[in-house]
Amino acid sequence: MVAWAIVNFILGLVAIWFGANFVVESAVRIAKSLNLSRAFIGLTVLSVGTSLPEIFTHIFSSIDILKGLEASAVSVGTNIGSNMIQISFIIGILGLITIIRADKKILKMDYLIMLGAIAVLFIMALDGRIGQIEGVALVLAYIFYIWVLAKREHLVEVTEYKANYWKEGAIMIFGLVVLGIAANSVVMHALDISDAWGISASFIGVLIIGVSTALPEMTTALIAILKGEHGLSLGTLVGSNITNPLFALGIGAAISGYTIENTILWYDIPCWFFASILLLLFFWKKLHINKRQALVMILIYIAYGFFRIKLFI
Repeated sequence: MVAWAIVNFILGLVAIWFGANFVVESAVRIAKSLNLSRAFIGLTVLSVGTSLPEIFTHIFSSIDILKGLEASAVSVGTNIGSNMIQISFIIGILGLITIIRADKKILKMDYLIMLGAIAVLFIMALDGRIGQIEGVALVLAYIFYIWVLAKREHLVEVTEYKANYWKEGAIMIFGLVVLGIAANSVVMHALDISDAWGISASFIGVLIIGVSTALPEMTTALIAILKGEHGLSLGTLVGSNITNPLFALGIGAAISGYTIENTILWYDIPCWFFASILLLLFFWKKLHINKRQALVMILIYIAYGFFRIKLFI
């Protein structure tokens, strides 16, 4: 029984990655065909697209909660685990491979909004719960951010690329269907594994599902860097770290509300915030991180994971 749950859990994670990849690639092709700027694509289309695994995990976890299954720890843990690995380990790996350059505009506005989103999430969770009204507030805050972003960015760039909208739309729908089925499977089998092994559901969410759902961001950021689109790369990761706590978690909380474990509140969120602050300091002066700083970010994630396993499994 447990072995079957593990097999289905792994297959679900693989399907989530493929489903997200289909949606992201089609969305980017459509965005380019509509002449949207690279900066806007990175902070919106790519960040939402690469956050689809987290968004769908939240939706199906919340549906399970309404059915009487307590899936809050899996859902919230997945969200924070994905954010944490993106802002530390993935940034570090990419920083060792190549030079990641930052845009002052992204650091002064989007990055600070990202830090604000983490702080707001922590404050909301202090009573041990994020309710439905708070979830709606998070979603509205994200919509307001997108509105401000749209007014700030130069949305249009000249391009001769033209997409086949019917084809790309069909691919996106296929990818969304795969994501929905896979996310539901992952949540259900994560709860089965948690019960069978006697480990916390948040542990599975933070260090297993969270790591897996961060793969689209890593792939997208790496491809952008290899193509010389450094702003697009950082924008994708920062945008995802805004989308996840505000939009993805907000949608889930608006549906069912979430119970927040003490481990998530007093360990995972503070570690995520600390890593984010440190990365900002690394970027701030020279607008890039060097190999030593990249290694520090990797070590921070390794330490975070080690103590998460050692103390809070």
